[in-house]
Amino acid sequence: MNELLRMLREKGFFYIFGASTINKIIQFCSGIFLVRFISKNDFGVYSQAQNIINIFVLFIGLGTNYALMQFGSESKDFNERKSFFKLGLKVSIPFNFFISFLIGVYTLSMNISDGKLKVILISMIFLPMFIYFFEFFQIYFRTSLYNVEFSRLSMINTILMFCLSILGAISIGIFGIVFGNYVAYFISIFIGAYWLYNKGRMEDSTIKIKNKTKKDFFNYSIISMLSNSISSFVYLIDIFLIGFLISDSQVLASYKTATLIPFALNFIPISIMTFVYPYFAKNRDNKKWILKMYKKLQFGLFVLNFFIMLVLVIFAPLIINLLFGTIYMDSIPYFRILSIGYFVASAFRIPAGNVLSMIKKIKFLFITNCIVGVINIVLDFYLIKNYSAIGASISTLVIITLTSLIYNIYIYTYLRRK
Repeated sequence: MNELLRMLREKGFFYIFGASTINKIIQFCSGIFLVRFISKNDFGVYSQAQNIINIFVLFIGLGTNYALMQFGSESKDFNERKSFFKLGLKVSIPFNFFISFLIGVYTLSMNISDGKLKVILISMIFLPMFIYFFEFFQIYFRTSLYNVEFSRLSMINTILMFCLSILGAISIGIFGIVFGNYVAYFISIFIGAYWLYNKGRMEDSTIKIKNKTKKDFFNYSIISMLSNSISSFVYLIDIFLIGFLISDSQVLASYKTATLIPFALNFIPISIMTFVYPYFAKNRDNKKWILKMYKKLQFGLFVLNFFIMLVLVIFAPLIINLLFGTIYMDSIPYFRILSIGYFVASAFRIPAGNVLSMIKKIKFLFITNCIVGVINIVLDFYLIKNYSAIGASISTLVIITLTSLIYNIYIYTYLRRK
C-alpha cells in the first residue's frame, strides 16, 4: 500500500485529484451563492443561456481537443507533440469563430420570447473561443505530464471564476456573471501561456507530420467530437427541452439546482480517468494489461460511488434545504433520481467510455451514441411534455444506464477476445 501511494504521489495523481476536488467544491459553492444572490427567475434564465452555449461548446475546435489528448499522449517527444498542437490550432481558431457566428444566428433567428435571454446569449458569444484556449493549455500540460502546472492552472481558473462570478452577480446581476467568466478565462489563458514560455516549450522545433497521420488526427477529432457531443446531450438536452416545452423559469431553476451536486460529482471518475489516460493510451495494444487495470479501476469506482449515492438519496431533503433553501425543496425527487444516475455513470459509463476512447474504438462510440442519442431525444421529449422535470430526470437515468450496459458489454467482449 505504501508503495502504491508513493507511486501515485510521484506520478502526480494527488495533484490532479486534489485540484479536481477543490475545484468542484468551489464550483459547487459558486452555485449555492448564485441561487441566493440572484432571483429564482434570473437563475433559470442564466441556466438556460449557459446550457445553450454549452451545446455549442461541444463542437469547439472541430474536436481537435480530443485528438490532441490522444495523439499528444502517444507522442515520442516534445517536438512531435508541439507539431500536433500547432496543427490543431490552425483548424480550431477559424472554426471557433464559426461557432460564435452560429450562436449569433441562432439567437437572432430563433423565436426566443424572453428578451433578457437573448441579450445574455449575445453577450456569451465569444465564450467558446476562450474555453477552447484554456482547454488547449490544460491538454498540453497533461500530455506532457506536467501534472503540477495542470492542477494549479485548473485551480486558478476555478477560483477566478468563483470570485469574479459572485462579484459580478452582486454588482450587476447575471450580466456580471458573464463578464466575470470572460475575465477569469483571459487571466487563466495568459498564465498558462506564461508558464509554457518559461519552460521553453514554445521554442521547441516542430517536425513535419505525414499526410496519413494528419488524416488519422482529423478523423479521430471529428468522430470523437460527434460521439462525445451526442453522449453529452444526456446532461444538456434536459434543460434545453424544459425551457422549450414548459417555458417556466421556476421549474427550470429547480431542475438545474437538482443537477448541481450529482453532475458536479462526476469530477471523481473524470479526474481519475484524466490521470490514467496517458498510461492507457500508451498501452492501448496490450489487451491483457488494459483489462486487468480496468477491472481494478471499475471496482474502486463502484464501491466509492455507491456509498456516495446512498448518502445523497437518504439525506436529500436535508441537503437541499441546507444548501439551497426551502424555495428549492420541490427539486428533491429530481435530485434523488439524478443521484442514482451519477452512481451508474461514475461506476460504469464514464470509465468505459474513456477506455474505449483510449484504445481508439471511436467508431463504435460514435455509432452507439448516435443510436442512444436519438432514443434520448425522443424519450426526453415525451417524458418532459407529459411529466415535466421529473420526466427529464427519469430520462437521464434510463439513457445513462442503457449506455453503460452497451459500453461495458463491448469493452469486456473486446478485451477478452484473443
